[in-house]
Amino acid sequence: MSELASAAEPTAGASPRLFGNVLCAVDGTRMSLAAVEQAAELAGHDGHLTLLAVTALRGSAPPSETAAISPARAEGILAQAAQLARNHGVAASAVQDPRFPAAEVILERAGEHDLLAMGAPVIPWLAGVFLDEVAVSVLRRFSVPMLLARRSPQPSLRGRRILVASDGSEASDRVVAIAIALAVEQDAQLRLVCALESETHAHPYRIQAQASSLRERLTDTGGPHVQPGHPPEVILEALAAQEAALVVMGSRRLRGLRLLGSVSRRVAHAASCSVLLIPPS
Repeated sequence: MSELASAAEPTAGASPRLFGNVLCAVDGTRMSLAAVEQAAELAGHDGHLTLLAVTALRGSAPPSETAAISPARAEGILAQAAQLARNHGVAASAVQDPRFPAAEVILERAGEHDLLAMGAPVIPWLAGVFLDEVAVSVLRRFSVPMLLARRSPQPSLRGRRILVASDGSEASDRVVAIAIALAVEQDAQLRLVCALESETHAHPYRIQAQASSLRERLTDTGGPHVQPGHPPEVILEALAAQEAALVVMGSRRLRGLRLLGSVSRRVAHAASCSVLLIPPS
């Protein structure tokens, strides 16, 4: 069985949905609540959301003074998130975790789920290389697919357009396979985009094979969008031109100064839509 055919096949005993078991990290921001709505759509009626509020309690003073989110406020945030899940017909359980730092708690709990969903980073990309926003910290070490959500008037992907970014590498086959399975599941359109730089290691035959896989599984795909240029700029321009609701792309989880060359990180910070990042297998 080919990589494209097998990469998104569910494992034995797994949910019939790609992302039926989702951890949603919520902090009360509008984008974290958008993550709950979009995660509920991905999980479906048979899925389950775990709603996590990390209070990140430090010190021995009263929690209201030393927590990043006070326990009382976290309770209200979780109640609001649970109501959003119910509105979408999806079961949800709420968890408060007082441990610190928040990113470590989220990463630890995410390993038990199919998908981690949270609000997209709000600080500029370059600042994110040096600052320690929670979403940025999680981006450096996530091990399950990660949805970075942005607000949308329509959380459902049905009838909308998804872009999948491929660099033409062997690893990109898995990313494309997941995007195809998601588009089929959500009855969404899917477009393939690839940026070619002078130093790229992309293989044209692999791009064509990926485009053929899209045509075999989906009726409305169009041709691959292959364009010379710097990958983040090509992807961001394609997102705007296609009015995409979501972009699916792989992440190598670069760290340190290598972050300066991270395509996925730049797109995660600057995209106008939600971003689904697939970690290395």
